Amino acid sequence: YPTIFALAMDILPIQGSAVPCERVFSSGKETTTARRNQISPELMEALQMLKFAVRKGKGLNFTAGMARSVEISELEALALDETLIPEDIMAFIATLHAEEE
Repeated sequence: YPTIFALAMDILPIQGSAVPCERVFSSGKETTTARRNQISPELMEALQMLKFAVRKGKGLNFTAGMARSVEISELEALALDETLIPEDIMAFIATLHAEEE
């Protein structure tokens, strides 16, 4: 019965209700209130995605990538750059102009 099998595989995955779709609209209704009815579509999308992430326990992490070791290595690189400045700035500028020619 390959034909019936193919037909069943087309019909069975169809959801019996529109509950997930209704949930999305309800969530949007919570965000778009009478006071916030001028929200742009881009901002509305970002807010909905943020709400979803917070509900899933992911939230925002404003300190991501700012571990103490990362901060120390960045500060060490800045300190190294400061020590690379030559004492005779005019000689340094002259070498820059010589490289251009």
